[in-house]
Amino acid sequence: MKNLKEEIQIAVNFFKAGDLSKAENLSKNLINENPKVAFLYNLLGLIKAKQNKFEEAKNFYEKGIKIDPNFALLYNNIGLLYSHKNHEDNFKKAENYFKKAISVNDKIPEPYVNMGSLYNSLNRYDEAIKLYKKAIDINSNLTFAHYNLGILYINLGEFNEAKNHLIKTINIDPNFAPAQRSLSRLINYNEKNEIFEKLVKAYKSSTNEDNKIHLCFALGKAYEDKADYDNSFKFYKEANNIYRKKINFSINKEIENIKMIKNIFSKEKIKKYSILGFDSKKPIFIVGMPRSGTTLVEQIISSHPIVFGADEVEYIPRLIEKNIKKIKTEFNYDKDLLKNIGQEYINEINILSNHAERTTDKLPINFLWIGFIKMILPNAKIIHCSRNPNDNIFSIFKNHFPGDKIKFAYNLDEIVDFYNIYLNLMDYWKSILPNFIYNVKYEDLVSNTKVEIENVLKFCNLTWADECLKFYENKRAIKTASNSQVRNKIYKSSINSWVNYDKNLSKYFKRLNN
Repeated sequence: MKNLKEEIQIAVNFFKAGDLSKAENLSKNLINENPKVAFLYNLLGLIKAKQNKFEEAKNFYEKGIKIDPNFALLYNNIGLLYSHKNHEDNFKKAENYFKKAISVNDKIPEPYVNMGSLYNSLNRYDEAIKLYKKAIDINSNLTFAHYNLGILYINLGEFNEAKNHLIKTINIDPNFAPAQRSLSRLINYNEKNEIFEKLVKAYKSSTNEDNKIHLCFALGKAYEDKADYDNSFKFYKEANNIYRKKINFSINKEIENIKMIKNIFSKEKIKKYSILGFDSKKPIFIVGMPRSGTTLVEQIISSHPIVFGADEVEYIPRLIEKNIKKIKTEFNYDKDLLKNIGQEYINEINILSNHAERTTDKLPINFLWIGFIKMILPNAKIIHCSRNPNDNIFSIFKNHFPGDKIKFAYNLDEIVDFYNIYLNLMDYWKSILPNFIYNVKYEDLVSNTKVEIENVLKFCNLTWADECLKFYENKRAIKTASNSQVRNKIYKSSINSWVNYDKNLSKYFKRLNN
């Protein structure tokens, strides 16, 4: 007969294996027999959090605290719940719970790591670094602390520090797959080192599909460095194939979505209603396909002394989701609707930018909502970035986009189909809003940098600033997949890089509409 400790361990093992149903049932049975064991309430809270059941998770954590007010991880885990709810008030609650956990027990590293991640998300980078390092002081083998610190250093352009912490992560746990993928972006595998052998070994021993995705992307990059393009493509394709099985995507739904967008944001409707939007010249939207040069253009513009670079913020998609039903039907418009939506955007960007005079918003997929932007912020600026479609499509294919925001990126046929849809919609916007959009071609920016920067600044009504030409010296944090490239001076090596994979790619490109 198993004792309580053994039964709890079985429940924990179910949880770690992802069998949440069995973990939950066993934990509830154990609580019925042992209602004063705080650990069980913590475990049930973790299970509910994994199921995205915020209130139920919080209730279990709070019950655990009533039983044992000195169980620090319970406060930490409530803090985690609030930190994932994207609102300023929730962030403050999260911070308070993390601090409470530390006050109860300052010898456990988890609250320091989690508060560090909270501060990182709020752009409080120095504080985040101190907290990650404090966690490492407590436990030098804490992989997540090293990994998070490595990623933060990448975002800040401190690549040597980043490499050190990512290598430490892998030395502690060679199977820590996200660290392998992140490190792959910083090193050249053509140089002799032990990292490649560890990567291959981790791949061969991995049975976890999520880990395989990271390891395959890393191996694709490794073999690309070694100019072994057949093996490189094989691993890029394997990574994409595994991830594609996990997501729900329909190109037909995307086609219907574009039809809906054109219908809602017609030329006549935009002309009629954009005068009701909020009058602000603050925002500069940078749009286009992912991997089209949007990060580089934002890095250039945000190097201007009066411009704050907001990176990829979700403000426009959230405003669309919140207001699309009202916007679909004109009779629901009141005279202040569009003005209020525009004002809400400006309020959000002001909080993030500390009321900077001008701001950039570089969410590429906002190309879908150019008409919406025109209606709510008629004096905003739109910069559209484009690139050789072959290079653009392959760059999307060989990069991993965490989360589920970019669902078309994991199958070459679907990327090409989506690219054709994108071209179609951009032609539509340019036809009905010819003076609202400025087009920047990546290849022109590379070959004629100063002139192109001058033209972009002029379009944005910004005076010339030498800092924009030295964009690679800009120390702001960058959290996108291009965060390492834009720390360098302009280079041409990415132009026509797809040619190395011509025999694998050319059949897909025949279907492009360009």
